[in-house]
Amino acid sequence: MGRRDRYAPGLFCWVDGNMADPAAGQAFYSSLFGWEAEERMPGMYWFERLDGAAVCGLGALMDEQRAAGVPSHWMSYVSIEDAAATCDRARELGGGVVVGPLHIEGSGHMALLTDPQGATFGIWQADPFAGAEVVNVPGGFSWNDLQTTVDPTEAAPFYGDLFGWSFEAEPSAPGGYLSIVNGGWGNGGIMRSPVPDAPASWNVYFGVEDIEASLERVKSLGGQVLVGATPVYETGRFAVCTDPQGAVFSLFAGHFDD
Repeated sequence: MGRRDRYAPGLFCWVDGNMADPAAGQAFYSSLFGWEAEERMPGMYWFERLDGAAVCGLGALMDEQRAAGVPSHWMSYVSIEDAAATCDRARELGGGVVVGPLHIEGSGHMALLTDPQGATFGIWQADPFAGAEVVNVPGGFSWNDLQTTVDPTEAAPFYGDLFGWSFEAEPSAPGGYLSIVNGGWGNGGIMRSPVPDAPASWNVYFGVEDIEASLERVKSLGGQVLVGATPVYETGRFAVCTDPQGAVFSLFAGHFDD
């Protein structure tokens, strides 16, 4: 089991769902993954727990997001050492800062950034909360990839400069897929979006034991299956879904890293 109490800089450390209707989101995902919610900010933000361990967050869209018409979505966060310095560097590299950096009392510092193609992602500076306490298990997040509007080789340098990532081409994968490597570990990927005119975005994968049963469960709970169970390399199968509020997420069943 992928227990974690720290994350090296550059690793994905947290994901959270930002929902127009958090109560409906709680009902859907707890039924799908077996999560139990712990309220952290009354009416606004919850930790989702699996066997007592925090696996992700779920919260309400901010008023500014609602006013701007931002839909329900999942956000991926990268562990960093200095949130303010990372925000400054993102601007220098042609990205933007949407929110923050903000101090979350008793937990850490966060910000939401955009890359030059407009994909939004989060950064997290632990103080002292490091992030998800268990990953790479059924019910936990297991992978993050960027679906971009340009060739992956054009999108990669921004992240390489910002986080120190390196990249490896996967010739057998669709969309010119690049695997992200951080400190020798696989840390997600970058691909051209298969959906014409779709905005650039980061996609979160959650582990499941039985992908076919999980897809049936998604549909019975009011979600939709966008991409059915699809083989990925020789490690397992993935699928892409939306919840009843339209937030996109993916499922993965197969071999999990420790």
